[in-house]
Amino acid sequence: MRKLNLLLAVIFLVISYCSIAASELTFGTHTLKRSLASESKITYHLGSREKPTNNLLLILQGSDCRSALSINSIKSAFPKVRQDADVLIIEKWGLSPDINACPQAYIDNDSPSQRVSDAKQVLNHLKEKKRYQSVYVLGGSEGAVIAVMLRKALPGITATIAFNGGGNSFQNDIEHNIEASTPPEVTGAVLEEFRGFADKIRESDKAFAVDSSQHGYKWWKEMLTLKQTQVIESGETPLLIIQSGQDNSVDPEQTHAMVESLGVSENVDYQFFEQLDHALRSDSSNDINDSALTAMREWFQKH
Repeated sequence: MRKLNLLLAVIFLVISYCSIAASELTFGTHTLKRSLASESKITYHLGSREKPTNNLLLILQGSDCRSALSINSIKSAFPKVRQDADVLIIEKWGLSPDINACPQAYIDNDSPSQRVSDAKQVLNHLKEKKRYQSVYVLGGSEGAVIAVMLRKALPGITATIAFNGGGNSFQNDIEHNIEASTPPEVTGAVLEEFRGFADKIRESDKAFAVDSSQHGYKWWKEMLTLKQTQVIESGETPLLIIQSGQDNSVDPEQTHAMVESLGVSENVDYQFFEQLDHALRSDSSNDINDSALTAMREWFQKH
């Protein structure tokens, strides 16, 4: 399993190596008691603009086990897609800027449904406290999956962008990553090991100890049983799906197939960037590609 852990560690990470200048935001850190687990707290960071605004942009990180506030792309690049909005960043369970190692509380409790629950609670709190009129959501990688789930769970969201979140099946996306990242002589063995692991998770009705790629049983169970097509079809507010052609972490062909299966929908748009990778970068740059940021900004402006 150690070999599998090392190979999967690169999957669904939001890349943070961006050098785009930071937007004019002042972040403050706040906490809320979790409504379903009052002994624990949600930590969130609210970035305020110099001028008061009625708009809020929630940026959702990928699956990495570190503070969202430490990810440069979240603090610097992505806020530019909606420069007339305050920026909300929500920490995952057990994480904060002063925690370096991945805590056991994160392994035990982090899951897509938990992230959606936390986001709903924070957004409802801020809409009441700050009275934001429009709420925009942007997520990449695992954050894209959370974004479409939140769109279904919270109809009051104005518009959502989900990039490189993969197709209908998370298992297919991981197998795509294994095939793209492992030497041919071991690919078959790694695939077989992962498929056995995935089957064990899906078939179990009772949680058991798991720590693979810094994720526990709850996370793996939800991700491996999620049908993303159904989630997207259940949402009603505007959604833009973005997929990169050079994405080795998720399978672009599976994303195409998922979008095509949605049929004609006035609420779902799709854009494909052939030359970009999982982090929306081109081969020659460590920065998020300007064309992707421009596309996001222009699409959000329509809503």
